[in-house]
Amino acid sequence: MGPDYGDIDTPYKCGVNQVNMNQWTGLISTAFGIVYAIMSYTLPDASIGNPMEPKIFPLMLGIGVTICGILLIINESKKKSTAQEIKKERGKGLSHDSKLIIYTCVVAFIYALLFERIGYVLSTIIFMNAMLFVLNGKQKWKTNLIVSMTFSITIYLVFLKLLAIPLPMIPFLQI
Repeated sequence: MGPDYGDIDTPYKCGVNQVNMNQWTGLISTAFGIVYAIMSYTLPDASIGNPMEPKIFPLMLGIGVTICGILLIINESKKKSTAQEIKKERGKGLSHDSKLIIYTCVVAFIYALLFERIGYVLSTIIFMNAMLFVLNGKQKWKTNLIVSMTFSITIYLVFLKLLAIPLPMIPFLQI
């Protein structure tokens, strides 16, 4: 008779800890960060000034993503799951975090569709209000509206006036 490994739903099978979704995310982020950093390093050198200058930001970004992925793997490896917690999670359906991620993706997709059509300011106000509504609740709708309007208009003016970079205007107001 072979060894008894217990209930099939336990987090340990044959003594090996199952990899959860956050660990997979950490592994994928780490791999992506490493590939991104390597590809960033292969960018062509600048012909004028510091030859490494066009590579600095992409390298920092790749290294940052790699570090975040590694930290996520380490953090999730430290957590101990019991068989009861796993059974509870399976019975719930989508977790709150999963629903928030799906909601954010849908709202970001709508934002991308509206961006050119109604301009930066209005589309960003709508996007930020949708996100703040979920995060802060409907009780703070005034604060959410003030924050989203102030942010959108300030960033629009900074890009337009200080950086001389035009963002999509509101078509019917021409601003």
